[in-house]
Amino acid sequence: MARKTKEEAQETRRHIMHTALAQFCQRGLAQTRLSDIAQAAGVTRGAIYWHFANKEQLFTELWEELCTPLAAQLRACVQEQESDPLGRLREFLDAVLSNIVSEPVLHDMFRLLFSSDVQESDNQDIRAYMSQHSAGFFSDLRAVLEHAKACGQLPAELDAARYATFMHCTIDGYIINWLNFPERVCLARDRAFILETLFAALPVPPRGDV
Repeated sequence: MARKTKEEAQETRRHIMHTALAQFCQRGLAQTRLSDIAQAAGVTRGAIYWHFANKEQLFTELWEELCTPLAAQLRACVQEQESDPLGRLREFLDAVLSNIVSEPVLHDMFRLLFSSDVQESDNQDIRAYMSQHSAGFFSDLRAVLEHAKACGQLPAELDAARYATFMHCTIDGYIINWLNFPERVCLARDRAFILETLFAALPVPPRGDV
């Protein structure tokens, strides 16, 4: 039998990852076995082990594929040449909230991330991984606000850490409530309201500071 091409191997890997995500959402991360993923994906366990060492690596690779690009976009808001960090941040958050609603794979990933199965996982490696990346998102938000201060978009005395915490909690809280109570919370409808409220809460610098 001819050896699989690199493209075929990558497609198999991607298929396994997306099948794993669906199984994690359906069964829970802790309850899902590699054999469950293999059966659902129509591959052998050996095929899974060819690409992934264990279930934890599958989870982290899903993060790298779906969430790391978002982090890179956020960090672009603090590039030295970016003269409108708040405008760039708003565009970023608008795109994220829109894509969570419109892209099923990203929707499932956020459902998994905010599930009690992950948030309260007994797996210390996964909990440490989640904590690290949550802290990274907060740090990036704070850096954007600090850059906005340097650009004169925010008052110099603004507590960037406090406002970053406010934004982080508001965004996460809205997403969690939307995932759990879709009959009451409509993220597609409320996206503009969320952003308008978040950015209206940021104080305007005195004229002399601009």
